[in-house]
Amino acid sequence: MSDDVSAAPPPPARGWSPHVPAVLAALALLLGLQLLGTLLVDLVGLPVPGAVVGLVVLLVVGVRFPGFVRRAEPAGEPLLKHLQLLFVPPGVGALTQLSTIVDSAGPLALAVVGSFAAALVVAGVVLQKLLHREVLS
Repeated sequence: MSDDVSAAPPPPARGWSPHVPAVLAALALLLGLQLLGTLLVDLVGLPVPGAVVGLVVLLVVGVRFPGFVRRAEPAGEPLLKHLQLLFVPPGVGALTQLSTIVDSAGPLALAVVGSFAAALVVAGVVLQKLLHREVLS
């Protein structure tokens, strides 16, 4: 038996993962796109959040340059993996405004049920038209 220490694998590195620079670059890319979207919304006056416009920019540029989207993956994957954490602030906001929600329960229920019914009717009509068109073909 040899006591050769060099044959042993190195101990795991402590501290930052080697992927941190890629994650930071990806976060900077996503935040930059959000900033660009916010700037476009302010300049044009769109009634859409800047983050949504930034994601649309990412989609449009990503269709043309797929490598660009791959640069956002190191930050996007952990965000999507822990997406449930993004629902905590709206949940807290709903609980703090519970009295307002209770006071407006009637109109809220009408809006939810009405929009569900309208979407169901539209989906049914579209499906019937598509099925009828397929039968005639």
